[in-house]
Amino acid sequence: MSQTKYSYISKPLALLTIAHGVTDLSQGALPAMLPFLKNFFHLTYAQVGAIVLTQNLTSSVIQPLFGFITDKVFLPWLIPVSLLLAGVGMAATGLATSYYLLLVTIVVSGLGIAGFHPQASKSAHLISSAASKGRSMGMFSVGGNFGAAAGSIFMTALLSGPGTINNTIYFLIPAALMTLLAWQNLPHISPQVSTKAAAAHTPQQTAAALPWGLLATLLSFIFIRSSIHTGLSTYIPLYYADYLSGSPLYASYLLSAFLIAGVVGTYAGGLLSDRFGRKTVILVSMTFSMPLIFLFQFTSGFVTVILAAITGLTLISSFATTVVMAQEMMPHHIGMASGLTIGFTIGLGGIGATILGYVADHYGIPSVFTILTALPIMGLFFASFLPGKLFKRDIHPAA
Repeated sequence: MSQTKYSYISKPLALLTIAHGVTDLSQGALPAMLPFLKNFFHLTYAQVGAIVLTQNLTSSVIQPLFGFITDKVFLPWLIPVSLLLAGVGMAATGLATSYYLLLVTIVVSGLGIAGFHPQASKSAHLISSAASKGRSMGMFSVGGNFGAAAGSIFMTALLSGPGTINNTIYFLIPAALMTLLAWQNLPHISPQVSTKAAAAHTPQQTAAALPWGLLATLLSFIFIRSSIHTGLSTYIPLYYADYLSGSPLYASYLLSAFLIAGVVGTYAGGLLSDRFGRKTVILVSMTFSMPLIFLFQFTSGFVTVILAAITGLTLISSFATTVVMAQEMMPHHIGMASGLTIGFTIGLGGIGATILGYVADHYGIPSVFTILTALPIMGLFFASFLPGKLFKRDIHPAA
């Protein structure tokens, strides 16, 4: 599907973006639900951690498996089916009658999330022209980031109403509606493309062996970025609410500013990568993130809210760009590339956050910000070895 440089978002891409948002409602909703689940089932912190780990493993870490399958077999129906599974699983969490049934619902929802991303991101890649892949992946990624943020808000609103935890059943409504819409438009949002045609649709038209060295370098960069993002998401509110004994409401404003601006940065970074090159966006993102993170301990009030927003926008601006770069590195394995970059590596970023938690327990939260300030140096190290030239377009528009 050819699109001009200045064309508006196509209907198939719009549908994939909305579907991404609806799927990730479930991923964003679980954290907001954890305090209620802990009280309702009288859980220990270890059991709460097991819930988070279960979702992380089933929704993120196994995504490359689905990517591998979708590269071998044409499975367009995986998009609506996964949408429905994600919604059904989350809807059933509040209806579970035991801790183990609760884990089953988390697994169902997680499998839906994991199944959706590789096939849908592969479709977003294939329906876009070579000149607009960064912009298209940016738009697709915005759907997921926005959906995760909206899921937290939606779950909070449901738990605050009559019925509390049983209100999770309402997650069926957006899931069912979007499933029906996706099914009706399946030939458009996930057209069948042969392996040979998919490779020809990609700037790197080669069937050579995978560039494992470059791929490992890119995934290492994503792991660093994900660790920074998860670390900031976790410790910005804790630093201001607990360590500085500030207002929890103010801390929530900081986190909201950080996450919402990240949604904007996701699209902007993808758009800019089409114009200036993938490597440029990645390097600039890391370079400016370092001083921004450093300034957190030296600001207060509204200035810190603005700083949080700028940091979120800058750090996450490389998200869609790294997905497209992986897809261009693996033209015959686009689903696998999507699973590795969107799921597996980002899921492993939770390990980085766990290490930071150990540091915070033993050395204090300020030491966490010291590490987070230094991590972009490692990110820049890996990014410097990625292919591409600074401020030069490294792709060619499709004819």
